[in-house]
Amino acid sequence: MRTLLGLSSLVLLWGCKVAASSEDYRWKVKAPSQISHGAHSKLHFSVETTGSDGQPVAEVPYMWIVDWVGVRGVRHQGWSSREESIQVKGGPGTAALRILAVDRNHEVVEVARLSFEVGAEAPPAK
Repeated sequence: MRTLLGLSSLVLLWGCKVAASSEDYRWKVKAPSQISHGAHSKLHFSVETTGSDGQPVAEVPYMWIVDWVGVRGVRHQGWSSREESIQVKGGPGTAALRILAVDRNHEVVEVARLSFEVGAEAPPAK
């Protein structure tokens, strides 16, 4: 029974595409170069993909990670042309948003990166 459950889980995973092939697209990240650090601050970004013909292609799957100052990020799922967001973590300084896809050898590779500044939290208003 355990073997059957394990095999059915693998079949489901094989059917899910979490990232497109890195070589099939050109990748570009659109995000602010600076954000503030605060209780409700978020990083908002989107990824644009174009095909070999230079035409935009929407809904291309990819993975993304934000490495904050003092906090290592975890992988998230994204699709091109959609806005993504994440709560600001870590401290002030330079953080990095990394976009990941898979190469022809099924290895995860970085296809785009954007560094941005996280500003110090503003003091509360009096």
